[in-house]
Amino acid sequence: MDKIVVANLLRIAFYAGDLLDEDEDCQASVQDGRASFDDFLAALTHRAGARIRLRGFERGYASCDEQSARPRGRMLVGKSVATCALMQQQLVCEVDEFGVDTPDNRVLKASACFLAQSAHASEHADQLRALVREMRPVGDIQLSNRVLSRLPRTLAARRYRVVRFIARLIVDSGQPDERVGEHWARRLVQDEKKMRKVFEAFVRRWGETHRPPGVKVGRTRLKWSRAPQTLVGALNTDVTVRGATWTRVIECKYMSSLLPEHHGKRMFHPEHLRQLYAYLARMQATESTSRRLSGVLLYPAAGQVVSELIDLGGYPVRVETLRLDAPWEQLTEQLGALLFDANFGHSDLG
Repeated sequence: MDKIVVANLLRIAFYAGDLLDEDEDCQASVQDGRASFDDFLAALTHRAGARIRLRGFERGYASCDEQSARPRGRMLVGKSVATCALMQQQLVCEVDEFGVDTPDNRVLKASACFLAQSAHASEHADQLRALVREMRPVGDIQLSNRVLSRLPRTLAARRYRVVRFIARLIVDSGQPDERVGEHWARRLVQDEKKMRKVFEAFVRRWGETHRPPGVKVGRTRLKWSRAPQTLVGALNTDVTVRGATWTRVIECKYMSSLLPEHHGKRMFHPEHLRQLYAYLARMQATESTSRRLSGVLLYPAAGQVVSELIDLGGYPVRVETLRLDAPWEQLTEQLGALLFDANFGHSDLG
């Protein structure tokens, strides 16, 4: 854990959660791949707020109490008596006002206020304070689980997905410092099942976002021939990349031990290799014979480097670790080469 760049895991989580409308969000603090946890949250909040402001803050109806001699809305008799409004020949009413004081805008403002006060977020503090001043018509709230659980599910709320994610981290953490960032990251990497799903979704989403022209990225569902599908099931690849003349299958795994010991020898996980070979062999039967097939067995890791090119039944396959302890630019450069390199060791294997 002491080698993992927490901001890298946060970027991966954003991609995996399909939380980004624009790539700029995940490139926040790109000049410093080792930005602190709270600096990265502050940068993301600033960029998310700037994007929302550019498109226009969400507008909707918000309830407020109004004391007036000309009542409108729903009359609150109890409050009118308690505040002695009746003695002034007035009533307290609940009125719905149309404006920017919506639940999501309140969460954005509260998150910006919280992060602007963080000692480690000084680089982006002025930008966040400017955002808060601009949102003066929006009500002030304290972030809590109750507030976040009551956020509405609307189409407009999709633009606030990043904001909601950050607010949830703030609420769960209490104070977004590096220690808490490591705690959040530790919980993620210790859950092998969840980390594998997050890593797989990240690789596919990143590939879809950064694919070169003429390249397609997605998943492939392969069926066995002459076999009842209800009995044997289908083969679903994690990531399939298709170029003009080549196809590559990427199988994403996450294991605490990358090279387990079998009969006193360190070796790759045989079940992972067999699974990848099944994908390639079945794809060979359905793809054009002129297309070159290759595969990648990809593991996220820190402090351990594995990079091997092997011949897996006639298919070139790379077994690689994607280093979470590397700067973000280096990490994505390695991932891009594994996904989009058209040659990919065919010549090396002859």
